[in-house]
Amino acid sequence: MAPGPESGAEAACTEIKTALHALADSEHAESLALDLAAEGGSAAIVEARLSALLDRTQDLRAALKRARQSKAAREPMVDQCTRMGFRALVISEKLSSDVETVLFDNAATIAQAPEIKTGRPALAPKTVEPSN
Repeated sequence: MAPGPESGAEAACTEIKTALHALADSEHAESLALDLAAEGGSAAIVEARLSALLDRTQDLRAALKRARQSKAAREPMVDQCTRMGFRALVISEKLSSDVETVLFDNAATIAQAPEIKTGRPALAPKTVEPSN
């Protein structure tokens, strides 16, 4: 029996979900590395985990591209899976960008950046109204 469109949709979703799980594992590993670095550990592990995170992000991007180019792309199941994948991709790219900013743009060490460890947003600078 020839595979039907459902099997194509299932295969596309399975590939996306597998990439999502790998990405989540990589994000978790990056989080642990950041936590250790904030406690005075080495930034080298953060860089290594960032590299793995970027690889998993690329894997997800490739899975999404294949799903969008597949015959099953218009199937509701595939549409739902690709939407979920693209949301995760945006979040992961933001995380990667934030980690790169801390690692490469700041003169401070990771240990001096407690907002990463606590997860609290940085305070906005106060604005001063000019006197008339």
